[in-house]
Amino acid sequence: MVLLTRTNEIYSSPRIEKYISFFDKNNIEYTVIGWDRINKGLKRKNTVYFKLKSQFNQGGVKAAHDRIKWMCFLIKKLLKNKKQLTVIHAFDLDTAFPAVVFKFLFNRKVKVIFDICDWMSATLYNQNKIVLNTFKIMESFTIKHSDEVIICEPERIEQIPYKLNKKELVVPNIPSFNDISFLKHDDKYKFDNDNITLSYVGGFAIGRNLDELLEATKTKKINLLIAGYGSKEIEDKCIRLSSLENVKYFGKVDYKEGLNIMYNSDIIYAMYSKINPNHFYAAPNKYYEAMMLGKPIISTKGINMERKILDNNCGYIIEETSQEIISLLKEISKDDMINKGKVSLSLWNNKYENYITNFFNETYIKLINK
Repeated sequence: MVLLTRTNEIYSSPRIEKYISFFDKNNIEYTVIGWDRINKGLKRKNTVYFKLKSQFNQGGVKAAHDRIKWMCFLIKKLLKNKKQLTVIHAFDLDTAFPAVVFKFLFNRKVKVIFDICDWMSATLYNQNKIVLNTFKIMESFTIKHSDEVIICEPERIEQIPYKLNKKELVVPNIPSFNDISFLKHDDKYKFDNDNITLSYVGGFAIGRNLDELLEATKTKKINLLIAGYGSKEIEDKCIRLSSLENVKYFGKVDYKEGLNIMYNSDIIYAMYSKINPNHFYAAPNKYYEAMMLGKPIISTKGINMERKILDNNCGYIIEETSQEIISLLKEISKDDMINKGKVSLSLWNNKYENYITNFFNETYIKLINK
């Protein structure tokens, strides 16, 4: 049996959803362990939830306390399934570390796949040395005892200062659909003006330059379709601004509706904060989703995404201010955005459309069957 685990509710994790879809289509036995952080009684096929209530963006002693409880919960569940487990596919350090502890102490035969969405010690760049060094020790132990390491962009290997047991696998955050007929233009996403329409669908977290985006909408010179959840402060701002004629807020949405929101915009917003070392290596779903949708993208000057976007001529690069957003949208034309969107779609058709399918059928199936 394969066990997938990540510290979120799974429904909002396109990266893990691809694996679940693959297992379902191929009748592969699996279990998922996630975290119902707002304790709303989530239920899902083959899924067990940790039900401790905990904020999404939380630091300090409370965060450490909750993570320790999560790790204990996960190890208990692994012990309960000890005899059935053959593979543990763990997303990020807070699931991979307890997985390798379980492997080291209780079941040396189980294979652990460490899927790195974000390098944890880089996320904790602003914490004290004790906290940072503790996580570095955890990272070292996890890398040493993982059988496979998956990263989401080739450049991410630069973040890992430890020797891997074997060469890393690269699995970008590329959407995987056999049928995209669910994408439709819909009046509910339209505005009664000729402004350029931006879209943002994702986590409401510090460092995604959402305050700047929301501030820019107050000029009423741009339209915004926005959906997501996380920071209550940002959620509250979205609710207030949705009274404006140029802002539509959809709250938390499923993946297909999120894609439809982006599909009905002119340009997709995917900004990051340069102060966060992880963000320099950002590998957003939106970069590849924009290609699939045939849309240009806006991202941050000075991070790894800048090179990808400029080299491929598939979007725009700006600094992290609301004025930069406003200035960009004054300068560009809809024709230019349409042309960049066509470039994006061509990249998708020629390079990425079958990437995930090929990975599953040629590489992943062999990993879990060995």
